[in-house]
Amino acid sequence: MAKEKKEFNYGLYATITFIAVTAVLVLITAFTFRGKYLAFNAEKVAVNYADTLAQKGDGYNAYKYTFLSKSEKYGDFIRIQYMYPLIYKDYKIGEGTKGLDGLNDDKLKSDATKNDDGSLAGKLADTMYPYYVELINNVGWDNYDTFFKSYFNKLIEERKALFGDDYLDDSIMFSALEANVASYGDSLTGTKAVVDENSKVTLGKDTIGIYQKKFSKDYKLSCSVKSSEAIADLDAYKASLNPDVLATYGISANDISEAASTVIQVTAADGSVVAELTVTEAKIGNTWYVDNISTNTSAAYEISA
Repeated sequence: MAKEKKEFNYGLYATITFIAVTAVLVLITAFTFRGKYLAFNAEKVAVNYADTLAQKGDGYNAYKYTFLSKSEKYGDFIRIQYMYPLIYKDYKIGEGTKGLDGLNDDKLKSDATKNDDGSLAGKLADTMYPYYVELINNVGWDNYDTFFKSYFNKLIEERKALFGDDYLDDSIMFSALEANVASYGDSLTGTKAVVDENSKVTLGKDTIGIYQKKFSKDYKLSCSVKSSEAIADLDAYKASLNPDVLATYGISANDISEAASTVIQVTAADGSVVAELTVTEAKIGNTWYVDNISTNTSAAYEISA
């Protein structure tokens, strides 16, 4: 089912950017602090992972709980694997960018890029949103490799058409993608207009989300553990993992000391089960990670079908 896009007043983007970035940094700090404790408990990791998916269809941020974020920050993984190869000429994955010619050279900026107050950046995000939804429906976040490659290649094409230049940096790529992630979540939950305290300008508008239409205006989804058990044949489990994919996360199967399979139920306010998700997890050191290689998240997206 196609998702309804959130509207946003991007003309105010430049004036609220600092506040928005500060808010994000606060959230990241909170996540890091909380994550240190969640990660020691397999069931808590599974519940929070599933909740991220269920509440807003956010397969993007759910990766923060997975193998993918084991050895380096999630954002750095995306830069190294998917952004730098598009930005820098002759870039080799895993190597530095120092001394390389790149599309992030100010000399490549058109007047449209130099003078944008956020309006064109917002239009780019709006233009990309239908394609983001298409990828959600036809590729899915479990196949993040195809998702990132397809999305960013399309982004380059659409940006050039709007801005009239080849300029590209990681900020542009993250901004559009994360705006689409947020809009997709809002299409599920609905939105309320917010009045900026300083300008008194109304940002966005009230919308009714897909979950509200399906369940009720005051719907509530909750995630809980139905069952959790250790994976008995640890050797067979480790043998099933793709070593080349693990290597991109900076780990190997030999690093895994335990594994578990946790079934998470997503329930509505009336107690009815609206989705059931089996989350495979592995323990490395003292920390549990969701095994994103083995876990299928499609059930979480069926909630909105």
